[in-house]
Formats: sequence, structure tokens, C-alpha cells
Amino acid sequence: MARRPRPGAHEALLDAARDEFARVGVERARVEDVCRRAGISKGAFYLHFRTKDDAFREIVQRFLGALEDHARRRHEVEERAHSAPGTGPERLASIFEAECAADVDLLELLWRNRQLAAALEGGGRKGYEGILADFRARMRALVSNRIAERQRAGVLRADIDPEVFADVCVGAYEDFSRRMAGMAERPDLAAWARSFLVIVYEGVLAERAARVARSTSH
Repeated sequence: MARRPRPGAHEALLDAARDEFARVGVERARVEDVCRRAGISKGAFYLHFRTKDDAFREIVQRFLGALEDHARRRHEVEERAHSAPGTGPERLASIFEAECAADVDLLELLWRNRQLAAALEGGGRKGYEGILADFRARMRALVSNRIAERQRAGVLRADIDPEVFADVCVGAYEDFSRRMAGMAERPDLAAWARSFLVIVYEGVLAERAARVARSTSH
């Protein structure tokens, strides 16, 4: 009779593999060490994955999926903030704070997975170029479409190219994620998110809204 996987073993192996990949890199990680971390036999590993690269691929897909889910939830946060009652500076300040909190959540996700992001970018992982390119294209499209929506609503300047804004936004988060991979201590994520949003508000909001953004940043 075929051996059946132990309940919970799949998640335990993924958690152990994630830790081991962060510790020594994907190339140097050994299945034996992953199994030791998970408290699962090496034979059981192969009930779930053909190779360690299969485990890495699933971790990557989950990570990118979590990033994409967060981006869509941020859209919902914006919608709720913009549809909330109120007018004037107080309303715009509330929108600013809601967006800042959502961005900190995203940065927390990137911080927790900073070594995984580093492995994807600089670890020589072949076969992931297409996955990453598709993910970046989806993120840029999501941001670009959102900017175009806010322009039609009269919130953002009409002379800003949404695709250029998407390049700036996605690129800034990618670069900060790369830098975090080399940090020993957690940076002030809230301060980064707030500074980034102030730069964005100063550049793309209509003049009246930009003045409010300046007043709420202090």
C-alpha cells in the first residue's frame, strides 16, 4: 500500500525549506537539513516534492500570490477611504493614513521574506525569469489602472502618465526590498511608507490635495 503523507507535513516542510533557503541559499540547501528542521524523514519529503527546487517554486508562487493579494486589498482600502463621509483636510488626512497603514503591511511582508526575494534576484535561479516578468507586468498594470481611475475622478493630475507612475512605484518597492535583504535589523517601515507617500502626493495630487498631504506628514 502506498505511503500516505502525514497531516501538516507539507506546510512544515515548506516552512523549514524557507528557513534553510534563507540561511544558506537555495544552491547550498540540502534536503536532509530541511527535513531535520521540519522533524520529518527524508523519505517523507519526496511524498510532497520531487526536488528542493519544487519546494522553492511553491514558496515563490505563494510569496508572489501574497504580494498580489495585498495589492488588491490595498485597492479596497483606497476605495473605502475615498468613499468614507467627510470633506476637507480631515478627509484627505484620513485617506493618507489609511494608505500608509496598508503600505506598512506590504513592507512587513517584504521584510519577512527579504531573503527569498534576494534568492530570486541574485541567487542565479534559472527558470524564474518569466514568472517574475509576468508578476511585474501584472503589478504595473494594476497600479497604472488605479492611477488612471483616480485621474478620471479628478483626484490626481491629468498630465501624469499612469505607466510612468507604475514604473516608479513598483521600482521603488523592489529596490527597498533588495536593500532590506542586507539589513541585520528591521528598518522603520512606517517612516519609509510615509516618506514615499509624501513624495507621491507632492508629485501627483491636485494642488489642493498636495497641500493637505504636506500638512499631515508632520
